[in-house]
Amino acid sequence: MTMRRLGLRRRAHDDRTADLRWGIGGLCAAVLLLIAIGAVYVTGTSPERTYTAELAQAGAVRPGDDVRIAGIPVGKVSALTLLADRVRMDFTVDADAFLGDQTTLDIRMLTFVGGYYVAVLPAGTRPLGAAVIPRERVIVPYNLTQAFQDAIEPVRRIDGGVVRQDLGALSTALERSPEAVRAAVRAAGDVVEILNEQNADISRTLAIADEYLTALDTNADVLARLLTTLGTLEQIIQTNKVQVAQSLRDLAVVLGDLTPLGRAWDASLKQRAQPLADAIPSLEQLGGRLGALLDAVRSLQELLAPLLPEGGGIAIDHSGATLPAVCIPLPGGAC
Repeated sequence: MTMRRLGLRRRAHDDRTADLRWGIGGLCAAVLLLIAIGAVYVTGTSPERTYTAELAQAGAVRPGDDVRIAGIPVGKVSALTLLADRVRMDFTVDADAFLGDQTTLDIRMLTFVGGYYVAVLPAGTRPLGAAVIPRERVIVPYNLTQAFQDAIEPVRRIDGGVVRQDLGALSTALERSPEAVRAAVRAAGDVVEILNEQNADISRTLAIADEYLTALDTNADVLARLLTTLGTLEQIIQTNKVQVAQSLRDLAVVLGDLTPLGRAWDASLKQRAQPLADAIPSLEQLGGRLGALLDAVRSLQELLAPLLPEGGGIAIDHSGATLPAVCIPLPGGAC
């Protein structure tokens, strides 16, 4: 009975020890969890770094505006804190972007209708770290109120008496030299008149060009008929050229056949065939002239063809397949 009680007491003691150990372990785990949550809350989960800059004024920048480097968004404006004589701005930048200790900020307009962003201009060899960018290296947008305030001092320095004297001298000069003003006005009128005449000349030139184009368009049918006639003439010249050549060949054959006659040729046929032989050079000259005439007609066709309006007129095929012409079939000359 006594041994049984001692065993029960020992077991209860061991249970309390185990519970104590589990309690201490749970407490340590809770503390570590709180530390981790605080670290995440302070540093954040995104790979960004937070920097601080001081501004003479907010410059219309708002929390959430973009932070850019070379036009590429790299972060956001996280907070603006109003101090006694300045504004402190906290902004984030990607951890991959290096910001040196001489970095400059420029508050720029996003569009013409509104919106701003912070342009970061990295500079320096040492990391910026936790250092604050001073207001001297922060460029804020144009401030109309500040411009009016800056203009007060130059306006105060203006001498009213000198201004009155200058205006009086100008008025006196105009009164004493009214002819100079009239001459300036007349000169301006002459310039306008010259411009008007030049405008009229240009208008007349355009009108003449329009009349020329209209006449060319009106006479397009006449030009087409002329080209058709030239095509027919070309075909006739070509046919006559072939005919003359064939005649010369036939004459050569006839003369060759008459050669064996010998004595009969010398006795009686020579006198009769001599006029025909004498005509050979003239026929050759005629063939050459027809060839030159054919080349001239083709050149005239090439010069007149571009004058036809696009899509109109008659297309001339030099192969002779599409031209209306009268052709006499001859040996060696195809139609």
